[in-house]
Amino acid sequence: METNTVNKRNILIFIPILLLGIIFLLFFDTRIWLAAKDLIPRAYYYIPKLISKRGLNLFYAIFAALFVYGYFKKNSRLTGLCFAYLKAQLIFSFGVVRFLKIVLGRARPRYGSELAFFSLDPRFNSFPSGHSADAFVSGVFLYYLLKQSKYASCRFLPLIYAFLIAISRVFVSAHYPSDVAAGMLIGILGAWFFISRQPDYSN
Repeated sequence: METNTVNKRNILIFIPILLLGIIFLLFFDTRIWLAAKDLIPRAYYYIPKLISKRGLNLFYAIFAALFVYGYFKKNSRLTGLCFAYLKAQLIFSFGVVRFLKIVLGRARPRYGSELAFFSLDPRFNSFPSGHSADAFVSGVFLYYLLKQSKYASCRFLPLIYAFLIAISRVFVSAHYPSDVAAGMLIGILGAWFFISRQPDYSN
């Protein structure tokens, strides 16, 4: 019952996000990308570039450390959460995202706006954003873990960090905003799909 309730609530929450992504795709994508591309002075361009290229490494390091800690402390719930995180990444951030990238074949911003269906060419792997999905799987899992710990007041920090990684992909012209929105949606839904099946971490 609890799992069904969580899933139903997630669907109701994220349908508007999906619709917003479609609106971006139809009307605002190119405008927002062009504005974002010129928003950051060239002298500071290295910041979004660094976040885009290396930002996910911090999440990976955190979950690796959590797994090692849980393993040596014989905390099966924590190691179970880390395995659930890994499955969410493999199935949603890699599997679902990769499937959609290939099937839709949307060109990345610097290569135009056309579609090349069933394309393996990286230039036509724009939709959805894999970095965004990856970041939000990580961010939501850490949000869940922090929420049920003594560090609950910090629970939104991983989501903020995930958002910075996601939008950095627009600033470096790797994705359109709708690509990022779709990746975020996939990451959030993927994380909650597995989190809703985990034991309660509250004391």
